[in-house]
Amino acid sequence: MKKVFLVLIITVISTLNTKAQDIPKNAIGIRISETVSGDYGFGPEITYQRQVLTENNRIDANLSWRTNSFVTTIRGGAYFHWTYNIVDNLNWFAGPGLGAGYIDFDTIFDGLGITVDRDDEVFPYIGADFGVDYRFDFPLQVAFSIRPTYDFHDIDTGNGVLNDVDQVSVNVGVAARYTFN
Repeated sequence: MKKVFLVLIITVISTLNTKAQDIPKNAIGIRISETVSGDYGFGPEITYQRQVLTENNRIDANLSWRTNSFVTTIRGGAYFHWTYNIVDNLNWFAGPGLGAGYIDFDTIFDGLGITVDRDDEVFPYIGADFGVDYRFDFPLQVAFSIRPTYDFHDIDTGNGVLNDVDQVSVNVGVAARYTFN
């Protein structure tokens, strides 16, 4: 138990002592992601980052479109990042986020030949964003991130019954952004 406590203290102290690299004031680009948990599929995302408050904080605003065989979603949101330097131009970041989305369920077959037509809906969500990014010496930043979200849904299943289908989804993505001041 003492060893675990010692490792925890060293981890916290090393995290507090990390310094932020000079992150760009602005970055705009595209993020491609795949949902690994949830039903939102694969798709692109337009992303814009802006440095705010201090040198190691930024807002990441995004607009995404994802689809699979049964669902199409459009989401808009923003994440607040605390950014810390690992080595040279390599950083790690983490932070909370929130946004809203539109979900459109396609007609599906449940394996028994029964068709279910569910309504579409606008919904709010909360989430987090964790990842690493690398800024090249020329104006390019690449990133890998994981975004878990919690979506608040009440979907009409077509027969007038509202089903609470709140869900946790997780997507994994890579991004490339043009950086500028």
